[in-house]
Amino acid sequence: MVDFSAVMSMLAMLQQNTDDWFSWMVFMLFMVILNFYAGKLQIQVWMGQIGRALDQLNRFRLEAEREFVETASKYGKEKEKIKKALERFIGFFMMQPETIDPAGAVLKLDHIVRNREDRLNFFIKEVAPKSDDVALANLRDLLESTIALDFIFRVVRHYFVLGKKTQNMIYIAQIQMLLPEIMRMARAYRMAAEASKRGLPMGDGIGPLVALRLIGNSEVIDFGENVVGAELDIEGRRVLVLKAKGPGGEIGRPGEALKRIIESRAGNVSRIMMIDAAMKLEGEKTGEIAEGVGAAIGGIGVEKWEIEEVAAKYG
Repeated sequence: MVDFSAVMSMLAMLQQNTDDWFSWMVFMLFMVILNFYAGKLQIQVWMGQIGRALDQLNRFRLEAEREFVETASKYGKEKEKIKKALERFIGFFMMQPETIDPAGAVLKLDHIVRNREDRLNFFIKEVAPKSDDVALANLRDLLESTIALDFIFRVVRHYFVLGKKTQNMIYIAQIQMLLPEIMRMARAYRMAAEASKRGLPMGDGIGPLVALRLIGNSEVIDFGENVVGAELDIEGRRVLVLKAKGPGGEIGRPGEALKRIIESRAGNVSRIMMIDAAMKLEGEKTGEIAEGVGAAIGGIGVEKWEIEEVAAKYG
């Protein structure tokens, strides 16, 4: 008599072994494919991330361009003419001076920076002929944010297209790894464009705010190009307070003004105190105060150099 229960048990065991064998074959095949194509799959994932970021960068760029055209059109020219002029000017750049021979490099840089500002101002007057000094400064800041966003977009697009053509992981990986910081930078420029359009203070406005509170109702004197201040007594000390004239993003030339003041007094200045906003590190509280030494001023370095030169000269 046949024991059907034993036969069914054997068939079940064979079926289980067959399933295990098939699973192992699928697993091994997957591992072989992964071994040969893991890099390509990773490239495609990264390319997708970069592509989405590129779309966002393009949107930032186009929004900034549109805001510049709309804002500039309020000062005397048609939008279409401004748009065409912006398309020709959007690739504007500044070359750094040669530093193989470092002697006089800062003076050359100062000359280039002044020429750059003059060229930007000339373009603004060309597309917005009825703009006053305040509107010109705001439009110039808006234009610089627009140029910066366009440059970021073109650099990221360059590596994206290059990586797509070559399928080179190094080209793609370096952009993907820097992507979070690139996008933070782009968002900052996008917000700066909006602030410039509306004439809002941005960045380190704490310095002018403190200076204005110290000046109070004292008589304001012009000390140089877009630099004003007042001479007053604070807690028994004679203090000369300087700040950018403003409004808008015009910071003037505080280094040049400070140098002229100290030299006119034959160096009879006991202290140079500067108030500036520093970069907030992640995890730090907003508004914390720290003291230090050195010229606390941003920019490309010309103003900082002028202040350091006159401070070192007169001790």
